Amino acid sequence: MRGRGVAVVGWTIAAWLAATSAGAQTLRLDVVAPEEFNGIATRIRSYDPTPLLQTVWLSSIRGVTAPIRVELAAESAARRDGVPSWVAGYAVAARDLIVLFPSRTPSYPNDSLESVLRHEIAHILIGRAARGRPLPRWFGEGLAITVERPWGLNDRTRLAWTRLVDGRMTLSTLDRRFLEGGASTARAYAISGGLVRRLIQEHGATAPAEILSMVTVGRSFDAALRIATGRSLRSVELDFMMGQSVVERWLPWLTSGYTLWSGVTLLALVAIWSHRRRRQARRRQWEAEEAALWKKEDQDRWVH
Repeated sequence: MRGRGVAVVGWTIAAWLAATSAGAQTLRLDVVAPEEFNGIATRIRSYDPTPLLQTVWLSSIRGVTAPIRVELAAESAARRDGVPSWVAGYAVAARDLIVLFPSRTPSYPNDSLESVLRHEIAHILIGRAARGRPLPRWFGEGLAITVERPWGLNDRTRLAWTRLVDGRMTLSTLDRRFLEGGASTARAYAISGGLVRRLIQEHGATAPAEILSMVTVGRSFDAALRIATGRSLRSVELDFMMGQSVVERWLPWLTSGYTLWSGVTLLALVAIWSHRRRRQARRRQWEAEEAALWKKEDQDRWVH
């Protein structure tokens, strides 16, 4: 990152296709890191990006393998540049630049610094595939998630929960949610990831590449989507936001670990409450029996 005491570590990653195949491409990451992050730079050096770069739609795109600069930055640099506290890394596709903040704890959709790195590499490659032309934020973020990792239970649970508590979210409000941080940002990522995966499921793994190819020749995103899928952006939004079945909305949440442990906790609380009620009832019974016994003894005393 900019500043004193910065050491440059260059490293090359074999990517895109197996290194032994004909015409294999390579992607070089030039890492810039202060001395305090040398250990993390070593970890990054051992990262294997092969699964990331074999994404079906991305593997069909050529000419996107120029070196990427990766800067590991201190928290002081983040504060100086006004980077929000929940951001663990970001990409500037126009500059082929990724900035990571190792001292920050990544938040959804990322769960580690490596996950952040994969996500930001995906953003760089998506930007190159679009030849720098603008894309909706939800499409870029959702596409980066699909490149970064498989869609898991945590993603499905978050999507179901978002639909439950924020059912009025629309594509026109997503960009604002990305900027709010916290739960709002996590929900925006969940919607974006789910929507892009739905597009891929319904229109094929190469649909994103087809959309991007239309964007690169000057089509608007809505027009590119219509050509690639035969559907308008509004139609896709309504189908996704309103057309999911009850099972799709609830099953992931009901089968999640969070729900399981919440249920266990609730049962435990009910058991504790029930036990206390029984103890209180027994105590009242004992007190009543003891009072009756004293009353009988008093009566017997007067009789004698």
